[in-house]
Amino acid sequence: MATIVSERRPARLGRNVRAHATIRSIRRTLLLATTLVTAFAWAQELAKAPIDISKEPHHTLLFENPSVRVFRLKLHPNEATVTHRHSNFYAFVSLQPVNISNEVRGRQPISTHLDAGEVRTSKGGFSLAERNISSVPAELIVVESLKSDSSGFSEPMAFRFHDSAQGELFESGAVRAYDMIMAVGGRTEKHKESYDRLLIALSDVDLHEETEGQPPSETKMRAGEVLWIARGLTHATTNVGLTAAHFIVLEFN
Repeated sequence: MATIVSERRPARLGRNVRAHATIRSIRRTLLLATTLVTAFAWAQELAKAPIDISKEPHHTLLFENPSVRVFRLKLHPNEATVTHRHSNFYAFVSLQPVNISNEVRGRQPISTHLDAGEVRTSKGGFSLAERNISSVPAELIVVESLKSDSSGFSEPMAFRFHDSAQGELFESGAVRAYDMIMAVGGRTEKHKESYDRLLIALSDVDLHEETEGQPPSETKMRAGEVLWIARGLTHATTNVGLTAAHFIVLEFN
């Protein structure tokens, strides 16, 4: 029996050694394959060209003409956009308090707090992804200027109004903006619009319009809606709603 045991033991040890070697080889192969797949996926992600903002699925096009594109951006908490390019000057306004993280590849994210109705601008010419780092949904209106005119505005941002308040927000070469609140019954005197205008409602708005050469009309808007008004209009406006009307106006030369 002793002779039989001494003859079989080396054979059993040899099989165990070969089995362990096979297992180690399989593990190395699997680890290498996983590493290669991960590296390939990361390389693919880096190689992706940023998409145009119009193709970014969280941006909904609200209005477009040769001067401007207007988008509504909606993000759930911790939701992020696809990396997209802002080629031109743009302005954006948040409809509620929110915290947004701007994420650019190869750089640390930059967090920005936006109050309700706050307007920010950027010169564009870069790509990024935007992430909602708030605990509530984010909703922003993004206005992209399609003109490169840098000649500025020849006429002031002024007209006579009553029971209303107006504040200038910014002025660039092709775009400028003001914030306006009209009390119930507040009105503007008749004036001519020298520039194209985009109105962004920050509250529900019910305005009575007296337009030269046209019958009287009413403009009703919900918060977050936009309205384009072409230059050349001569009119007077009165807030006939039950609450103050709050809106942002952007002018385009």
